[in-house]
Amino acid sequence: MQIFCKNRVNLQFPRSELLLDPRILGKGTDHCVFISHAHTDHLPSSRKKPATLSPIVCSKATARLFQNRKGYEITTQTSWSNDEFKIEAITSGHTFDSTAASITNLATQEKIIYTGDINTESRGYLEGYKPSKCDILILEATYGSKKYQFPSFEEQIKLARDYISEQLAQGYPVALLGYALGKAQLLNYCLGDLADIRFSQKTIWEMEQIHRELGLDLYETQQISKEQAEMPVFQREPGLLFFTHFGGKNSFLSQLKKKYNLKVVGFSGWLLNQRNYTYRRSIDAGFAISDHADFAKLLEIVRKSSPTKIFTIYGSPEKLAFELRKEGFNAIPLKKCQMTMDAFF
Repeated sequence: MQIFCKNRVNLQFPRSELLLDPRILGKGTDHCVFISHAHTDHLPSSRKKPATLSPIVCSKATARLFQNRKGYEITTQTSWSNDEFKIEAITSGHTFDSTAASITNLATQEKIIYTGDINTESRGYLEGYKPSKCDILILEATYGSKKYQFPSFEEQIKLARDYISEQLAQGYPVALLGYALGKAQLLNYCLGDLADIRFSQKTIWEMEQIHRELGLDLYETQQISKEQAEMPVFQREPGLLFFTHFGGKNSFLSQLKKKYNLKVVGFSGWLLNQRNYTYRRSIDAGFAISDHADFAKLLEIVRKSSPTKIFTIYGSPEKLAFELRKEGFNAIPLKKCQMTMDAFF
């Protein structure tokens, strides 16, 4: 088996290939595709459905969200095998739909774990990833720098609830910023009970309906468009507005700030780089809540997995690999267009 950084991550066996979160879907039965979750940076680039599709392994929730984001249905399973390897989707703790891949090389009995995006901390309705022993670990490095070490989720949620409750009590509506897929649902689940009046930006509202369809119990919100700057309901009673992250100042939220004293609250691990995050988002308050593992949790995953080889990918792979080597682990960053990994070990 060889590992390539090609079409994202490619495990090549003598007669077949396993494509991990590929930009281009495989087109033959000699390929198998694994999709870890439905964030766009892990999905195929094109919205055009291939004439033929390789077998696809992912969660049912990812398949449903894939349909929403790419415009066509895929037939999936949570495990698959041929005579060279077997693969199983396992809980990764990143989002409601996310999974990691547990892969076995049948020729050598080596176990490979591909994390996709991952988090070991249980949060709200999410069960954290449970590391298991493996021979090869392909590990995400979004927060691969040592400076990113987060406080506990429960602590941050308590602080957020206190802050939001205080603003609502003073008559100020509150906007909660989070990615449309993943963070917005978690904020709804953990904070939605703080107000009876709840609105969502269109993309978040659509994700809410799909997650409700998939069985997630969320607080109902009303859809709001970016053009709907008049919200007299906030003059009668303050409420919550679930809104996506944005770069720089947002004119819609700025209007609501002027008219209704809206308070904007950010939720992101990047808040540890607070000066930059606050400037870009123009937030009133922020809490370090992330769907990814921080540096300490990444190190915990490595120690509990006890792999002989580690490939770091996404985010800060060079920094994470460097720190892991300092800890005595055999780690290298998996770089774009890098071919076989055998020469590095």
